[in-house]
Amino acid sequence: MSIDATKSVTTISGLLNRDVVNEQQKNQTASVPTKNSTNASATVSITQNSMNLLHATDKDIDIDKINKIKQAITNGTLVIDTHKIADKLLKQLL
Repeated sequence: MSIDATKSVTTISGLLNRDVVNEQQKNQTASVPTKNSTNASATVSITQNSMNLLHATDKDIDIDKINKIKQAITNGTLVIDTHKIADKLLKQLL
């Protein structure tokens, strides 16, 4: 399998800045005014597991692996094992 045409890979612009996430973790209660009432508020609580997922580490992204995949796409040599993908999808469903 080869790729005939590829587009350049761009960054995802919708990701939250880690500083924003850390600030949001400090303020776990939010008040949201509604159109009909100015006294409405909502309390949000986040579990510790969710908080841990929000904390990013240096090992979140394997830059070397990403660069190898980009190079393989550019060269047209990226091999995709569709059977392996299908097997893992079926295992997740079962």
